[in-house]
Amino acid sequence: MAELSKPSQSPVTQAQVQVGAVPEPALHMPTLKESINRPLQMHEKNLIYSLCAITSTHMSGKNILAPGPPSWEIAGRFFLDECIMVRQGYDFVDDRSLSAVISSYFVSTAFFELNQSRKSWYYLREAMTMAQDIGLHEEFKYSGLHPAEELCRRRTFWILYVTERSFAILRHKPLTLSKTPALPSTLHDYEAPEIHSGFMHLVHSYHLLDSNFVDSWNEASDAPVSTLTYTALQQQLNISNSSHVSLTAIQKADILVTQQWLRLIVWQSSMRQGLLSSGAADESMTFRYPLKIAHSLLSVISSLPITSIEVHGMGIFEKIFEIGNSMVDIMQAYGSQIPHEVYGICQDPFDMFVRTLSQTPNSQRQYANLLLAKVAEKPEIQRFSHTLTKVLSIDNMPHSNGSISNTIPHVGEQQWVGSIVGEIKANEDAVSKEDMEKPTITQ
Repeated sequence: MAELSKPSQSPVTQAQVQVGAVPEPALHMPTLKESINRPLQMHEKNLIYSLCAITSTHMSGKNILAPGPPSWEIAGRFFLDECIMVRQGYDFVDDRSLSAVISSYFVSTAFFELNQSRKSWYYLREAMTMAQDIGLHEEFKYSGLHPAEELCRRRTFWILYVTERSFAILRHKPLTLSKTPALPSTLHDYEAPEIHSGFMHLVHSYHLLDSNFVDSWNEASDAPVSTLTYTALQQQLNISNSSHVSLTAIQKADILVTQQWLRLIVWQSSMRQGLLSSGAADESMTFRYPLKIAHSLLSVISSLPITSIEVHGMGIFEKIFEIGNSMVDIMQAYGSQIPHEVYGICQDPFDMFVRTLSQTPNSQRQYANLLLAKVAEKPEIQRFSHTLTKVLSIDNMPHSNGSISNTIPHVGEQQWVGSIVGEIKANEDAVSKEDMEKPTITQ
């Protein structure tokens, strides 16, 4: 690993630029590229090492070809150690630079990719605390800044805002960022327009779920949420793919999968409030609505190259898993009563979910195997899947170059019944089998 000890000599930063595996909007790329060609100050080393760490952990186990070390995961852990060591070499707590905030966010995301949620949450809170300390939440703090600096600061705040809300929902954590500055409205001169539009689409999706909703979701508030609020949220999240035509495939994957997952969260919240009914006039307030969400998600997945999904890392796979897991619960509860002609569910939706979740070794171990284990214990779901009408073709998933994807391993029928593919290793950060077995509906 000696050849990776100097960040300016590492191929990792170039891999980051090539594959877009890291949320670049927070960085000013010309400044970053200029810095790695000269001796670095301590706070700059901290940022570069954290960038290398998040890039390496994102690349770990993926089918994306890029020059780099033999093991991206080992490289990621190495850069995390180096980043933390650099921080010990100067007064990091007193570092009031934007790069310090961004580095903590990168470290948080790197630990999330390594399935170390507690460390991920710790460094995310560190990033948010430092962001508030330098006033990223205060609009007046942006006055007089250079346009490039102002844009990076605004984007950094809103990246933290989105990440905190996602983490708060996934892990039932409290919200910290309530006061917000204005949204960014410009581009760096080297950026394509879709960079800004994609970023804003993602922010608006999370912005719909305000602090009152998140508090209710986390059971931190006794204030009820009305049926009208839930149906309005579902309508706002149910945006057709045509509204994202100007975005890249990578942006579409992130935004569209996130929207389907947020629809599931809103549905689950309305269920907790006891507002669902089998005969509700609005479909989003019925018990079987997750089937519609699953169908929408499978339509999204089948329309995109699989690399556009895997590049986002473990976070997007967890969202896909949550939707697939809820679909299994609904099928178990409703059985043959599901009007599958209406939902247009593909012949074997489980196969498509499992193949997608098996795209990387980490996602297969953490999510696909759990879904397989659950279905293996419920043979009635397997029998029902054979009767569904084929609408989506899981063998026709296009690559970005237009070719047909066969990279997702096919799971044969014999593997579905009475066996578990791979070994499920329990630890404090992974999604546990017990958590997966918690029912999402009641009858």
